[in-house]
Amino acid sequence: MKKLVYLLPLVLFFACQSPQRPDDFKAPYYDLKGYIDAQIIDLNRTKPLVRKDAIVNEENETLITQKIDWSKELELFVQADINKPAFTQSYFVDTLSTRTISYRLRKGENLPVQYMEVITDAQGKLEKIKATLLDKNYLFESERILTLESKNGRLSAYQIEGFQQLFMGEPKPFKVTAIVQ
Repeated sequence: MKKLVYLLPLVLFFACQSPQRPDDFKAPYYDLKGYIDAQIIDLNRTKPLVRKDAIVNEENETLITQKIDWSKELELFVQADINKPAFTQSYFVDTLSTRTISYRLRKGENLPVQYMEVITDAQGKLEKIKATLLDKNYLFESERILTLESKNGRLSAYQIEGFQQLFMGEPKPFKVTAIVQ
């Protein structure tokens, strides 16, 4: 019985340890989250001037500012990252050219990112990413088309376009375009 008292805390300690991703996990897809995280650090440091144009329900608004919470601003792009161990067999990978790779969701998979296209320059630096996200359930449906452009490895523009629709309503289209100077 005395041995059990010493053994129980040890078993509980190891049972509560969370499994870690293996160090040898090779990312199968483009590391969008890594790119966005690096951009957030750079943009928070440099505080560039940004022009944002938003259209929501046919109402236009323009904002020119340097005060942007980049983590919140680019959160949807982080959510579009498909480079997760659980998704390794979820996408078809098509190499369209030496500079363009597309990822298409396999039939039967139920993930928000339906399609992603990554375009790089001759040196392998990101030029453009385009992704289509779809969320649908019995209460609502939304589609978002994300576009991100980069020059010399730095974020230069992004756009989020799509719609949201509640089950008893009309689609509400929106479009946000930002130019980073």
